[in-house]
Amino acid sequence: MPNQDYIPTPDADFDAWLTNFSTLATAAPATYGLTAPNAVVIAAQQAAFNAAFLTATTPATRTSPTIAAKDAARATAEAVVRPFAVEVSMNAAVADLDKAAIGVTIRKVVPTPIPPPLTFPTLTLVAAQPLQHALSYRDSATPTTKSKPFGAIGMQLFRYIGVAPTADPALARFFDQWTKSPNVSTFDAGDMGKWCTYFARWVTRGGPNGTVQYGPWSAPLSLGVM
Repeated sequence: MPNQDYIPTPDADFDAWLTNFSTLATAAPATYGLTAPNAVVIAAQQAAFNAAFLTATTPATRTSPTIAAKDAARATAEAVVRPFAVEVSMNAAVADLDKAAIGVTIRKVVPTPIPPPLTFPTLTLVAAQPLQHALSYRDSATPTTKSKPFGAIGMQLFRYIGVAPTADPALARFFDQWTKSPNVSTFDAGDMGKWCTYFARWVTRGGPNGTVQYGPWSAPLSLGVM
């Protein structure tokens, strides 16, 4: 398996990696999302480095100048070939087995962001007690089950408390996020005799760039506070 930086550090390993990369790219460039001219460029770098590497590692020709020439040939080969290797690694059309064979990283598939819910919660009063409402909720698309829509981790409940009901969710304030139904909404003593209008929406864990997604608002549910 190739390491995270799939171009090896030791010169001998790099020579083997580059030879394999060039051989496969030359034999079937389209398999790796490359072209025949790409393969020619890669092969030229492979030949140049291999010759310099052999000269620098053969005792009879190993000198400071040949070692420097080998290092220069490697730097050039890496600079030229690495973009091709990255291109192969990131090409979703190249099979993972082919990526492994040519010696590049098989990149993890990026998870598909969770879309915002298209449905909304339906709120129902279960029981009313002094300074307390017990509410249940169901998804508008599946009102006979407790299932949430795909990707939803809970229901956000907003409330507007005033002398009269409202139909505008912009006036409501966030109260709580519920993950179970039924649940209880409580009030302060000063709320007694007022109206509480509820609005709810589904919320997901994360969407594009990790940002949570919200579904549409529920219909308002207005109840008197005892």
